[in-house]
Amino acid sequence: MKRYDDTVYKEARQVAVVAHGGQLYDSIFPYSKHLDDVVKVLEGFGHSGRFIVAGYLHDAIEDGGLSYGKIKKHFGFDVAEMVFCVTDEMGRNRDEKKAKTLPKTASNPDAIILKLADRIANIRHGGKIDMYKKEYPAFKAALHPFSPEPAASGMWLTLEQLLGIRAMEALDGSGPVFLNTAVAPNG
Repeated sequence: MKRYDDTVYKEARQVAVVAHGGQLYDSIFPYSKHLDDVVKVLEGFGHSGRFIVAGYLHDAIEDGGLSYGKIKKHFGFDVAEMVFCVTDEMGRNRDEKKAKTLPKTASNPDAIILKLADRIANIRHGGKIDMYKKEYPAFKAALHPFSPEPAASGMWLTLEQLLGIRAMEALDGSGPVFLNTAVAPNG
């Protein structure tokens, strides 16, 4: 089993920063800001080890051109799988990409944690809130049933709070009903 410590965290961050090169986050910040934000979310929810390494590398295949094989060789199978499972599949548009990617993410409980951290970091930064709010029902339907509990429950609650969405138990007992509190009457 791979051992993860501060040295490995620093190496993962260095590899990710190099992989992302001169990419910018939100058209102004070095991409490392987003990577650090994702790691802070993971740490804030008590995650360490492979989660921190994957937090730094989560966009390295999709946006940085790093290969699955290199990640596996240097950081282990678990990290490579987490990164692979959050890497967008090809598609003609965002909806098609997500429809292909979310089942892959759902197949790996650790990748769900990683994806939630990425989404929370993006929203806390202030980006794409309307888009994420619109996508939320499909996002939650695809990932929540496979989420590792209790590890993910606080992350889901945080995401819903950031999006202004609140869950209520359906009157018929069939499960949660999600309300967009930003547009709900008398909300």
